[in-house]
Order: sequence, then C-alpha cells, then structure tokens
Amino acid sequence: MRVASFRCHVCIFFGGVMNAAVNEKTAIQKVILTFIGILPWAIVGTLLYAGLFVKPTVVINEVVPAAINVRDRVYGLAYQSDDKWLAAGNYGLMLESSDGGVTWTKQESNTMKHFQDISAWKDSPDNAVAVGNDGVIVITEDSGKTWVEVDSPKSDIANKLLKVHTYSGGEAVTVGEMGAVLRSKDYGKTWSRLKPECGCELDDIFMNDVVKTPNGTYYVAAEYGRIFITRDDGLNWEEIQSDSPNSFGAIDARNDNEITIVGLAGVTVSTKDDGATWTYISPQESGMTEHMMDVQWSDAIDRWVAIGNKGKWMTFTSDLTNFEPMNISSTDYTSHSEMVIIDGKGLAVGATVGSLDLKTREWTLLHE
Repeated sequence: MRVASFRCHVCIFFGGVMNAAVNEKTAIQKVILTFIGILPWAIVGTLLYAGLFVKPTVVINEVVPAAINVRDRVYGLAYQSDDKWLAAGNYGLMLESSDGGVTWTKQESNTMKHFQDISAWKDSPDNAVAVGNDGVIVITEDSGKTWVEVDSPKSDIANKLLKVHTYSGGEAVTVGEMGAVLRSKDYGKTWSRLKPECGCELDDIFMNDVVKTPNGTYYVAAEYGRIFITRDDGLNWEEIQSDSPNSFGAIDARNDNEITIVGLAGVTVSTKDDGATWTYISPQESGMTEHMMDVQWSDAIDRWVAIGNKGKWMTFTSDLTNFEPMNISSTDYTSHSEMVIIDGKGLAVGATVGSLDLKTREWTLLHE
C-alpha cells in the first residue's frame, strides 16, 4: 500500500511539473505571437516616421578635374612677372600659374576656338593677348580675371593666327594665314594690317612667326623658306628666298643684327648682319631632323635653344657651330610648340607642360 501511495504521489508531482511546462510554453507562444503581430505595424510606423520627420542628407565628394587634361594641347605661353604665367590652348583653354608653372588653374576665356599663342606686356604684365583660329583675338587688362574678344582684320578665305608678340608701349604683332601681319598699338584693343593685302599670290602664304628688333625692324618667318622684312614700319617689305627647302616655324632676335630661324625637318637659318646675308644649316649638318617649333637665345648658357616635335630639342652657338640635338627626357616623347626662357630655365608647352633646366638638362613634368 505504501508503494502504491508513493507512486501516486510521484505521478501527481510529475503531472504538476508537466502541466507547469505546458502552461509556460503556452505563455511564451503567446508572447511570440503577440510580437509577430505587432512587428509589421512597428515597421510601418518606423517608415512613416522616417518619411515625415527624418530629413535625408546626401554627402557628395566633389571631384575637381585637373586644370590640364590629358587631351589638352597647350600651344602658347606667356611670362608675366615673378612666378606668374599664362598659357592658352585648344577649345578656348586659358590657364594661369602663380608658382612658376608647378600648379595651374583655369580662367574663363569666353570662347571655344583654339588658341595658338599668348603674350603679356613686360611693361604692363596685367595686360595680355591671345590669338588663334578664325582670327580670334582676346585681351585682358586684369591678369586674366576677365577676357574680352576684340575685332581684327579678316581675310575672305582663311584667318588662323599662329603667333603673337608684345612690345613696350602697348604694341603687339600677330601673324598667320593668308599673309596676315597685324598690329595693335593700344594693348590689343584695336588692330590693323602692318603688311597690306596685295590681292596676289603672296597673300596665299602662312606667316608663321614674327620678331621686332630694338631698332624697329620687323622680320617674318614664313612658308617655303621665305623671309619678309620691313625697316620702315610696314611701308615697304622685302622678300627673301632663303636656301631652306622647308618652311619655317619660329624666329627670334638676339639683338639688332643677329636673328635666327628654325623650321621643319630641323632646318636652321641665321643672319648676323641685320638680314643682309643669311646662313643656312641643313639637318645633316646640325643632326636635327625633327620639326623645330620655337627658338630663343639664352644668356645663361650662351647658346641658341630650339624645341619641337617628338620630345626633341637642341642648342647651338652664335656662330652656328657645335649643334647638340637631344631628347628632352628618356620618357617624354611628346611635341612642344613654345618655350619661354627665364633665368636659365625654359618653361615649355605642347602636348605636355614642363620645365627644362638648360644647364643640368633636367626635364620636370609639371602636370599629370
């Protein structure tokens, strides 16, 4: 009887435990079911609150494009003063640098026409002028903060302007297609023809560069080895057919008497008697066969310096001996259209922009 009574108590005990477990499970299930029932409404409420009261904020990391793009071509360069430079190129590209060309920022030129050259006045460096395709001429009086397009004499056929140079007192001279030789005497505001149109075949020629010597003589380097000279302010022009079989690309004057010209396939022509006689140096003599697009005299190394296509440049002495054709670097084989030499260093522009130390011959690329 005692055993039966014990078993009965045990059954009652475990039965109570099982009932308690069932009751506890039922309570948990109720909580879970209640939570599941509330969850969708909680989600909807949260979304509704966020839509009504939470203001979205968008964080945009601004990407500032480089001033000089890999597709840009910078054809013209102008030194202003100290470390300040201006440069101009394709599709109205206008640039300024205040640190010697290390960094560049864009200016608004207000045109999409290609610029071919730019120059600033030494006696008034805030004034500058740029020229280019379709006879476009723009000027600034505030160092490039604003550029204004001005009128220029136009041919009925073609009007690309290739080079422009500035001189004291507000004078500027630019040359280009169809025999164009234009001049301004008021810092680029108005222009007239320094060399009149003749209405003959001489008009159908590219005037590729121009220089004015201290004594007031103008020399123009042109196509097909031709040189044009005026000694009386444009009243009369002398045409010289040099021995060069190739067109000229650039001209510069060391003084009144010594003028040097370089051109296609590396040709070099020079005079030391104010244009009375000219000496021709063939590419075979100089060792340079690439097109040379600019030439300048450097007092720092006492030599002429020329620069041009495929990363080539050369130096040579005043007596047209000791020519040294070189690569601008072991990695940069791009072409360059202009170089401005200041204190023994040349800043060069073209497919790339860089600085060349004429003494150490070290080339430093100034943009990515």
